[in-house]
Amino acid sequence: MERLGAWLFVVLAVAVALLGNYLGATWASKDDKFSLLLLAVIAVSPFVFITFGLVTSRLGVAIGSGTIDALLTVCTIIMGLFLFQEWSKISVFQYFGLALVLSGIVFLQFS
Repeated sequence: MERLGAWLFVVLAVAVALLGNYLGATWASKDDKFSLLLLAVIAVSPFVFITFGLVTSRLGVAIGSGTIDALLTVCTIIMGLFLFQEWSKISVFQYFGLALVLSGIVFLQFS
């Protein structure tokens, strides 16, 4: 049950960080840098670090950070592919790299 609780925090941390990445990318793509999107980026940013701390307090910095960062990388790439339609920007080797990242996440969970 404790492991499930830790994974719920991992999912929350990745979701909050992914929201921050989305807001940051969307804000940066606009001409008007002083918009409500900037306020949203500023509002979400502290929660990225708070949820990261909650995960590392349960899993440790090495495993927690590795898991969050790897999942965030995969989720951000998926966001780029589906929301920003960047299919032509990913090569076959990069897809292979994503598969390795996913296998790394699985291996990180073995204790």
